[in-house]
Amino acid sequence: MRKTEEKGITLIALVTTIFILLILVSIGINTGTETIEYAKFTDFKDELVLLQTKVNELNENNELNIGKELNENQKSIFNISEVSNIIFKNKTEEQKTNIKNGFKYVNFSDLNNKLGLEGVKREYLINVEYRYIICTEGFSYEGTTYYMINQIDNEIYNVEYNNKNIQYNNESFEVTCTKETDRWKIEVTNINYDGYINNWDVKYRLGEESWKLANGLTFYVTKAGTYYVQVAHDNISLGSKSVIATDN
Repeated sequence: MRKTEEKGITLIALVTTIFILLILVSIGINTGTETIEYAKFTDFKDELVLLQTKVNELNENNELNIGKELNENQKSIFNISEVSNIIFKNKTEEQKTNIKNGFKYVNFSDLNNKLGLEGVKREYLINVEYRYIICTEGFSYEGTTYYMINQIDNEIYNVEYNNKNIQYNNESFEVTCTKETDRWKIEVTNINYDGYINNWDVKYRLGEESWKLANGLTFYVTKAGTYYVQVAHDNISLGSKSVIATDN
């Protein structure tokens, strides 16, 4: 009887030990997998930061002609809500079209060789003028697919860059009005701004009418009167000035 009892105790201890080992192995595998996935996500973020810094530099130097035109398949990325909610937020239909047309496709080979960004492993759609970067395939992590640095919590690289465009003392522009036969040419010139903005939106209105978006810094009107002209970029405004369209 004693021999049988000793065998029973040994079997229970063995089963318990195996069960504990299985739990530990499972925990180790899960932890290892999570660590690997986080490392990949960190690598993706680092790549976005590197590319964002380069695009900011290109924007500052007004180097807009990089990459290739998008094909129809690549344009479909604008239909993804995670992307469209960022690049089209508070934009007019005309601005949305301009933003789309400003994107170019750049593969990792060109990013490495032509732009000197060694180690980039993915392909991107880039709009240098608006400083937008979209990863073509995205990266899935913890149930979310990331395409842009703007999606990542606690990542403020592009926000910090944009904040350089806020609160300067020497912000100004000039506006002139010239009569041309049956219309007037209104032109915005000498924009003075210490930030890194190259594309300004010009809005205008006649008296108390609604604001209209001009197609560039020069536009034409056919009615006489006092026009108010505003120069802005997203949430950054240089204020407004008035100009009089008159026959005199």
